[in-house]
Amino acid sequence: MIAVKRLLLVGYFGFENLGDELLLVCLLDYINKKLPDIKPLILYSRALPEVYGGEVIPRRRLISGIRMADGICFAGGSILQDVTSLRSLIYYLGIILISLFMKKPVIMVSQGIGPIRSRLGRIFIRILNSVYSISLRDEESLRLLDDLGINKPRRYLGNDLVFFLDLERLKRLSSDRMRDVLISVRESPGFREDEFLEAFSRFKDRYNTDMAILVTHTSDDRDISERFARRLNCDLIFWEDPLSVIHTISSFRFVISMRLHPLILSALLGIPFAGIIYDPKVRSFTSLFPGIYSLDVDSRSEEIEKALSLSWENREMIVSSISAFKSMALNMEDTFKPLYDIYDVWSKDR
Repeated sequence: MIAVKRLLLVGYFGFENLGDELLLVCLLDYINKKLPDIKPLILYSRALPEVYGGEVIPRRRLISGIRMADGICFAGGSILQDVTSLRSLIYYLGIILISLFMKKPVIMVSQGIGPIRSRLGRIFIRILNSVYSISLRDEESLRLLDDLGINKPRRYLGNDLVFFLDLERLKRLSSDRMRDVLISVRESPGFREDEFLEAFSRFKDRYNTDMAILVTHTSDDRDISERFARRLNCDLIFWEDPLSVIHTISSFRFVISMRLHPLILSALLGIPFAGIIYDPKVRSFTSLFPGIYSLDVDSRSEEIEKALSLSWENREMIVSSISAFKSMALNMEDTFKPLYDIYDVWSKDR
């Protein structure tokens, strides 16, 4: 029997980004239920909300956290890309290098990879060949690993961690009050903000809908969300803890989002949605659902309004598409397999 092991969870945690906070909640939930002999340490940028549980390692104490841990787990999300910044990619790859130098095994659970566009990024990412085990959240990430020649770790194709939220918890947190349309937007190169605002405004007038704007990433999305709320004369919604968003989304009949995780939550809750494509991960997700519209960031107002009108008028058909998807088998075993693979390393160290 292996003694309790400390696993340092690494991700974009503590920066008020809904998606990453949900990933952390899901991973902690799985570890606490299935792997009680693992003690999670969480690399977090501020005080940890009580809803999470677990021990915080402040980012300024990164080296101490790695030294304390028996292994390192990268916990999903889109941190391994250089579109946001090359510096961010190098920071996370640097954590892997430091961990390996300290002889700590590194695994990745439900990881998204890319886009990686810079020459330096494509060179540095090969550090992943020294990771012990990786599960990927989508086929595009797996294909990118193949293209980059990253084939030495154990590799698995899984799903986004948020797909494994406790459905009973979802039901408990769902709302009975129904509103019409929830929108989540973010800044993105090439995003034709005025075109979308014009289309949303005409759609709102045509169907007399009650709209609200969800601020998904509190710091990054606040300004653009405030502009949309002001122009559309609608509510602005901030989230307090990640699970509170389940209650928020469940109270709407239709969701339009640039961010991935409001779309995933909509699917889990059986709520019709449309995606705005700023990143391949959003296109990859929306393509799973026949009949669901996805709009490019450079779409014109006429095509936006047409797609939204068709989606709104055919909500029942979209619900059927979502129901068919929910009946598909999600690959929980392969998604969490790296958490079991790391025991192989620990057993050798006994």
